[in-house]
Amino acid sequence: MPQRFKLTDRTALIVAVAAAYPAVGYSAPAAQVDFAVGDVTAVGANGQSRTLGKGAQIEQGDTVNTNGGRAQLRFTDGAYVSLQPQTQFRIDQYRYEGKSDGNEKGFFSLLKGGLRTITGLVGRSNKRNYQVSTSVATIGIRGTEYTIQYGQSVTGTVGEGEINVCNGAGCLSVVNGESYYVQNQEFKPVLTNKRTDLPPPAPPTPPTHFASSENVDNSGQLCDLNNDCGSPALEEPPAPPPLLTGKFSASIAVAHTPFTGNGSHVGATVYSGSATFDNGKLVSMTDNGGAGTVAPGTTSLVEGGGDQFISWGRLINGTLGGTAVSTGDHAGNLFSGNESFHFIVGLPTVTLPTMASVTYTLLGATAPTFSSGSGLVGLGSLETLTLLANLSSGRSTGSFSMSLKDPTLNLISFNGTFSGGAVFSGSGTGTGTICSGSCSVAMNGFFAGANAERAGVSYQVQTPGCSTGCTGVGVAALKR
Repeated sequence: MPQRFKLTDRTALIVAVAAAYPAVGYSAPAAQVDFAVGDVTAVGANGQSRTLGKGAQIEQGDTVNTNGGRAQLRFTDGAYVSLQPQTQFRIDQYRYEGKSDGNEKGFFSLLKGGLRTITGLVGRSNKRNYQVSTSVATIGIRGTEYTIQYGQSVTGTVGEGEINVCNGAGCLSVVNGESYYVQNQEFKPVLTNKRTDLPPPAPPTPPTHFASSENVDNSGQLCDLNNDCGSPALEEPPAPPPLLTGKFSASIAVAHTPFTGNGSHVGATVYSGSATFDNGKLVSMTDNGGAGTVAPGTTSLVEGGGDQFISWGRLINGTLGGTAVSTGDHAGNLFSGNESFHFIVGLPTVTLPTMASVTYTLLGATAPTFSSGSGLVGLGSLETLTLLANLSSGRSTGSFSMSLKDPTLNLISFNGTFSGGAVFSGSGTGTGTICSGSCSVAMNGFFAGANAERAGVSYQVQTPGCSTGCTGVGVAALKR
């Protein structure tokens, strides 16, 4: 188990470092190297490269490259950043003048590799002033210890505190003990059960000033790859969680708004079939539970996510591909603007495990889309969704609770029950400022994974607060 820094330890570190450094100007060094093992270099904003050793100063604009070695940086605000081998880390903008008053800044880029950090005083007063960016996602903080591993995708784990992981598809809040995964810019960040542990060395006692010196241990022996000064051995970071790929039997749920040419048709359904995915991206799937197929075609994926058990997304602004065989098939239909086709696909649960009481919580979801009698489409947000399930004798029964906001940000809370087998359905009623006691929800879903590790649902809500009545639809993935 990698070493963890408790809140009291972390606070003590920050206080000690803050006391050691006098107030400094904007042009002062951003950090110093606590230790460097192997061929660790920095390239300055002027393009000049230099070798880094213990006590070396790091400036704004520097890109630190650990090559085959590793290094630990200590910033003037008390933050620690431990860089793993084959890592490139750039200090884009840094400002700390000895106090946390909202004017401090810490903007960094992880170009490749991995890091573990304990954040300092930058961003305490104004959290928008701290960010670590990759080409896949950005990390914002609320005071924390966390890891990032970045290759073609991004993974990481929060040890203490909370971070926000965001990209073009949406944001995810990750708290103590949780891990996250971002496939690419097209997929919203999701939670995963795969930890990313990058074991850190114990931070040394901060000196009272920056001083360049050889990188040696307490006995005066030079630190190198044969003598790492007592730092713990590195562990290879875990591989990113696998995603659905290839052709397989599938449980499928879809939901859609009214669409061009069929302004009265809206719904949510669930069925069994087959699907083909390419590393988490939908290629095609059975349409409407029949012989037809449906594919993204010329539509655009605006939200999505998934793991090795389940995948979901929302398609807009284009014509669905595939082959239409019978009435009700969606292939060939045009979805204009925000008219939306929601889908969620999972590896089917063939036999339900015998578990009397199981709780499923929200893993990820599409933004619910609302339409009225005039055909207008607006986006809401799914705030919470929880299933309490009783799985026994091949049957599933249970209750659910969910809350969502409509496009005008009215909060609607639903409670209901569901029943069935590995595929289930349910219904419930809702309360909210626009409900007047008459909101309702219909839910269709399935359990996914050999041991029902996941659940997927499509839902349709009726919110008659609009002049002609409102309907909202969406899909959501849940984890056990």
